[in-house]
Amino acid sequence: MSVKVTLPTHLTLRDWADQIALDFDPYGAFGRLEDENNWQNWAMQFINNLTLRENFPIPYQFDDWREWAERFCQTAE
Repeated sequence: MSVKVTLPTHLTLRDWADQIALDFDPYGAFGRLEDENNWQNWAMQFINNLTLRENFPIPYQFDDWREWAERFCQTAE
């Protein structure tokens, strides 16, 4: 898969989450992040999406959303 993925650099969690949902729009409908405290649950939608066959990092293995996001972006490229 080759998706132009927005890096989390200089973005808030919510802004980055909104942009990622747009980046991955061709692969299905992704929900918006409503509660920043539940970012890990929100992130699981990308792992559970059957059209995305990437080895994305499991968000529950990260405490910092930005660290997970950077790994996620590396995997998606």
